[in-house]
Amino acid sequence: MTPLPADRGHDVSVALTGGVSELQIDTGSFDISSEAKTDLLGAFHAEMTKIGIPVTASGAPVALHVSEFKTRPVAARILFGALAGSDHIKGTVTVAGTEFEVADTGVTVVGGLGVVARNVGVQTADGIGHLAGVVAK
Repeated sequence: MTPLPADRGHDVSVALTGGVSELQIDTGSFDISSEAKTDLLGAFHAEMTKIGIPVTASGAPVALHVSEFKTRPVAARILFGALAGSDHIKGTVTVAGTEFEVADTGVTVVGGLGVVARNVGVQTADGIGHLAGVVAK
């Protein structure tokens, strides 16, 4: 994550003191399953709770804008593993007037899109924690 200029860091951390709103996922033209979105949001909420930043309706708006997305068919992943390609999500998170990138790629047989989505959810929460000056526990 790129550090904020000193004059912006304080503004962002102050904006995040009241927490953040529910994460909005802008999938753009990508067809991301509701299961993957649920996994991403679940991991986001769990990590936000872990680091102590509330998710509330009155919190700072936060959105994930997906810029890259790729998924393998389950059968191909199980039969061919890494040879079947990868599952991948990349995007930009905007919150409190700033932004940062998150991304994860999975190539294992066991993994799949759910693992990638959960990792992106955790990265999103940890990035917000970093901006708020909170260290992940």
